Amino acid sequence: MEKQINDANPSLDKIEEKREEKLKNYLAKTKNGFEVYVDMESSHASTHFAHHPKLFEAVKKAVSSIEANEEIIRAEMDMGEEIGTTDLIQTSDQDEIVYAKRPLREQYSRFVKNKSSRPTSWITIDLRKDGNIYNLYTSFVGRLTPSFPGGNFLSEQSREFWSNHALVWGSQEIVPGTETTECPW
Repeated sequence: MEKQINDANPSLDKIEEKREEKLKNYLAKTKNGFEVYVDMESSHASTHFAHHPKLFEAVKKAVSSIEANEEIIRAEMDMGEEIGTTDLIQTSDQDEIVYAKRPLREQYSRFVKNKSSRPTSWITIDLRKDGNIYNLYTSFVGRLTPSFPGGNFLSEQSREFWSNHALVWGSQEIVPGTETTECPW
């Protein structure tokens, strides 16, 4: 994306740069010295941080143990103590399933209505390289999974995985009006 210069009022450019800087929060440095930031307005992690108070500090600790050598880093880590509850549950034909979109996401998520979240010490993080830094794309409490169908992480496994797993209904914010019992994928 090209940055446009405001010749008429260059101070507006400075204000916009400052606004963008404020949206990004410094998290930590990776084991090999890369700074990691999170944009609390656009990162999927922001919704998970709000739901799990221990997650932000756990992510900071986890980032410092990562050797960052790739453009995209996806990792799961056992933090050795309960961080929160995992909303990921295995499902069967007897479960009540509903689909809905979550904020800041394009794909529909699969939810189960008759199950509860479980405590866990596992977290997952997803870092994306941007020049000489990394941005936290997402982080959540629980194990690493394929993207929902239509996503790009382990897409060849996503339909099979998500046909017998779901997130616990009521555990995560959804976009009102997107609920359906018909599988959208």
